[in-house]
Amino acid sequence: MACSATKLDHPAPAIDLYRGVMYETFRAHVPADAQPQVIILSAQHGFIQPDAEIAPYDARMTADRAEIMVSDLSTAMAGAVWPDQVGPVFLAGGMHYRRVMRAAVERLARQVGAGSAPTIMETSGGIGMQRSQLGQYLDGLGNELSEEIGHFPNGLPYFRRAGPFTVGERVIHAYRHLPGIAPRWATIRALFQGPSGLTAEADVEEGMGNRAHIASRWIALTNLHNQ
Repeated sequence: MACSATKLDHPAPAIDLYRGVMYETFRAHVPADAQPQVIILSAQHGFIQPDAEIAPYDARMTADRAEIMVSDLSTAMAGAVWPDQVGPVFLAGGMHYRRVMRAAVERLARQVGAGSAPTIMETSGGIGMQRSQLGQYLDGLGNELSEEIGHFPNGLPYFRRAGPFTVGERVIHAYRHLPGIAPRWATIRALFQGPSGLTAEADVEEGMGNRAHIASRWIALTNLHNQ
């Protein structure tokens, strides 16, 4: 997560010091039973742990500041405890923050010898859209698969329910990071644990001129929305 301009007026752990709207969203949506590992990117301090106690400051993440951090990632990354393995990553912040974050994640993947590039999701658009994207991502972490109803040919089980989603339900399929693609209706056929997280096998209503046809797709739950 990126730091925020709104802060407490006294030193505090970073996760408490920042009082901006993205941190309000984080506190409102983070599930108690599935909290993600959070690393904060501070325009002043570089990457830091959420429990690192720091004082208020006025630094901003500009294009020049981002360039300095990217050119010296070792220094920028030194203040955080990084994981030994890299799973799916969600980047929450503005354009310049995300540039530094992507560079750090790619460097970390090389350091730990990840066999493939990590799955990276990120916010986009205005602050309202970014809040919605962060909230939906955090809500998805609390989803649990239940009611096993079958297996794919490779033996992978699939389920009737995952959090707010249910097989047979008609939902909206929209890519948050690709706003140019119009939302489409989809009907969930199965829910399962895919290689990049919770996934739905769904029949998507694709438009073709004055006609529409149904295409079966695997869709990350983060790209599905209840009506």
